[in-house]
Amino acid sequence: MHIISPHELADLVIAEPLLESCLQYTDTGMDNDSAALVSEDGLLICSTAAWQSNSISLVNLQQLQQLRQLPVRGYLLADASDIRSRLHDADALRQRQQHNPLNLDHTRAQQALEDLVQQALQRDASDIHLLFDHEHASLAFRVHGRMVGRVARSRETLAAAIAAALNTRSDDFHELFDEQRLSSASINLSVLLDGKPQRIRLRVQKSPTRNGFAVTMRIQCEQAQIPNLSDLGLAPELVQQLQQLLCQPAGLIIVAGPTGQGKTTTLAAMNRELPSTHKIISLEDPIEIIQPHIEQKPVIADHPELNFANMVKVALREDPDVISISEIRDAGTATAAYTAALTGHLVTATIHAHDCFGVLQRLMDLGVSATALAQPGVLRAIIAQRLVALPCQVCGASGCVECQHSGVRGRQLVMEVLPATSAVADALRTDSLSTLRQQLLQQGWQALEPQLMEPVSCD
Repeated sequence: MHIISPHELADLVIAEPLLESCLQYTDTGMDNDSAALVSEDGLLICSTAAWQSNSISLVNLQQLQQLRQLPVRGYLLADASDIRSRLHDADALRQRQQHNPLNLDHTRAQQALEDLVQQALQRDASDIHLLFDHEHASLAFRVHGRMVGRVARSRETLAAAIAAALNTRSDDFHELFDEQRLSSASINLSVLLDGKPQRIRLRVQKSPTRNGFAVTMRIQCEQAQIPNLSDLGLAPELVQQLQQLLCQPAGLIIVAGPTGQGKTTTLAAMNRELPSTHKIISLEDPIEIIQPHIEQKPVIADHPELNFANMVKVALREDPDVISISEIRDAGTATAAYTAALTGHLVTATIHAHDCFGVLQRLMDLGVSATALAQPGVLRAIIAQRLVALPCQVCGASGCVECQHSGVRGRQLVMEVLPATSAVADALRTDSLSTLRQQLLQQGWQALEPQLMEPVSCD
């Protein structure tokens, strides 16, 4: 039986006389993922579970279709979450046309968000992007760094789903839902993926726009597999270099790059390389990857006590061997990280910077002097990284069903590593970092930028 894509499903017009019956059938079938709809031109579209376990109900739906004098033109398969989303949107449109306010009950609102997350997971998306205006909502997913799957959705359905989830499934949202208010929070939920429950944490950022509001949801899978450094796709000699750096008893190792470039995953992989005899305290905002045997402490950046700078001081009083900081974003955290490394601890951290030499400038901008950075044994190394798109093998990057129309089949991690050698220390003291960079390039140092410009093979 032919499987219809989400884009094809979105283009279908649902048969209005059977909308209520399809909604009832689908709502009662949530437990076993049964869902069905009938299009205006006579297509019966069902989930796999509906065909397998609810055949009698489907027969009744077909009979009702014939009683309403609608043709039975064919049968198609679709994902249950896509069918439910299409039905909920059609119901919202009907309510709006009848000038009735749409009041999604808690169950349907909850299911609408779970379906949205399930669709994102099936597409291997890292983020869900929603843009609301006065009448409509636009949905897109970020897949391997690219925005794909842009479709129009019902404003009422998605707004109700977000509001209900924030009010009932968030442990840090303590206000009334207001579309025009800037807010951030987390949502906890569980969805089915490949028949297995998957615990998900959504990091939600909501902000007003010119004629509506925007919501961005970062997907954090609590049961995500923690990779080794060798699992990241790096060259063996680069893995060995990083492992040698982690053997140092103390010092600061910084991972740099923009948002969404795998820095948190790299930190988790580095933590996994450390001996089990080490006590590792990880300070995170938010906690993204659950790491067994590591003390992961949630940090709130703007909190008077739970901010990064203060939590580093707290961690130092708890006898750690290693302190991991999910982001150095202000002068207080930069100073605290430097102090922790200076006092004999191994410190790993991330920072937003373009490349390794940009990290040095960023630290100096945050108040850590060049003289301090040049002190022997404090700064160990800087890593700058990016995730480079791998073109789809099927379509050659033009976009197809196999790659969710993104043109990408995955991403490859590339890095530059700058060990804190005596040459780096001398360049810091003499303010000659740009000269040192040119010398390193002439000596064959593997910088980040040339790697980003190289064509990536599909093999």
